[in-house]
Amino acid sequence: MAQCPSRCACCLRHAVHIHSLHQRAINELNLYRKLLQMDPLTSVDESFADHAIVKPTPYLGSSPCSAAFQTMPVEILEHIVQYVGADSILPLCHALPNYKHVSTAMFDFANRFPNEKYTPSKLWPDMYFPKFKNTETNMTEFPIQHMHAVGAYARIISKHGGNVFVPCSKNVFNYLGALPDVLSVFPGDINTCSGWADFLRQLADASKRIRSCIVGDVQAYDIWAEVAHQLTRLPIQSLIWRDELPVIVQETLPRISGLRHLQVDRPIDVRENNSLSRCLHLEELSFARLMFFETAVGLVGRILRRIKGSRIRKVWCEKLSQDDRVNLTAWEMISSDFLEHGWRKEGGRTIDDRV
Repeated sequence: MAQCPSRCACCLRHAVHIHSLHQRAINELNLYRKLLQMDPLTSVDESFADHAIVKPTPYLGSSPCSAAFQTMPVEILEHIVQYVGADSILPLCHALPNYKHVSTAMFDFANRFPNEKYTPSKLWPDMYFPKFKNTETNMTEFPIQHMHAVGAYARIISKHGGNVFVPCSKNVFNYLGALPDVLSVFPGDINTCSGWADFLRQLADASKRIRSCIVGDVQAYDIWAEVAHQLTRLPIQSLIWRDELPVIVQETLPRISGLRHLQVDRPIDVRENNSLSRCLHLEELSFARLMFFETAVGLVGRILRRIKGSRIRKVWCEKLSQDDRVNLTAWEMISSDFLEHGWRKEGGRTIDDRV
């Protein structure tokens, strides 16, 4: 581009903009160089020069070395491992000594429960505590000598952003003190409302916070009042209800602290006092069996009436097989109805997001 002979306003603005971009680049480069214990740069041109990383003198003395992965600060390494999946975590731990403590704690935990036949997918990035160990009693046995191994690996999972899943079981109380403050819950060997209420009460008394609470496999004739009350004593980010959501639990939803995601079986009837509209943080609603309805006609209108006045921004339904022609046709009809009401479909997943 030819340079403008006069210093006009557009040229000055352009120069200021370029200088601002350079300064932002320098600031970001120097931020990472500081983490790597390297000297700061004064210009962008310096960043293209060959510089060896020098080990800090307080530790090993001053000696140039290559920019190897192992020389990165612990903070960066711990950030990287959060994005490693179950298929890659063990090769990474075996390749780099920095992560050896992760695989050591993982094997130590898994070997305590040989009957579970743990695979990496059940251990990373989320870990699942044993649900049933004793096939004769269907009780989750937990010997006290496993406490240290359980606590050590659970803290590693929690530290790196994973979920620590514990079953709804009386035996969880044996090792509750060794668990991190943030847990996730899934159905275990308790199938009564009174048992679930006692379990949730123990978690609340221990000041635990719940990232995901999956409730299911409970006797249908039970009374849910005490369970609903204990749910209000716990901060819960995601509540997944596998069966029909009881009315008393519906009415309790606005009093569950921090509830952002709710999954139910199918759309529930609108009550006179719409509980979803009073949930201050609820942003996502998903349906596990939306396609079990005989017809999709009027279904979207029913859902929209249910979430009217709420802060819900996303509605999900179960992922469908490409071979399920009947339900795929119904889903296309539902998608069209959502689009007509100002929602949009995201990607290939069955998700709608209000514009």
